[in-house]
Amino acid sequence: MELSPTEASDVAFHMTDWLDDLEALVKFYQNPEALSPKEASQLLLGFLIHVPNHLGAAAKIYAGNPVRDVFKVGAVEQESSDSA
Repeated sequence: MELSPTEASDVAFHMTDWLDDLEALVKFYQNPEALSPKEASQLLLGFLIHVPNHLGAAAKIYAGNPVRDVFKVGAVEQESSDSA
């Protein structure tokens, strides 16, 4: 892909900012008993809130591929626009 320096930097940011989240998830998968149910829930919520937006941004910048709701679960919501 041919990216401008700014685009390349943005993709690098979006593909790396969540690596700590990934590391924590992998550790949990390797030893799920190490966390209480509450801790596991917090880890999963943190991952699900933080990671998808970074991946979506990287996919759009790098490949021009916007996020779509392929599973039809309402995962991609349109922001409401206030028209006064």
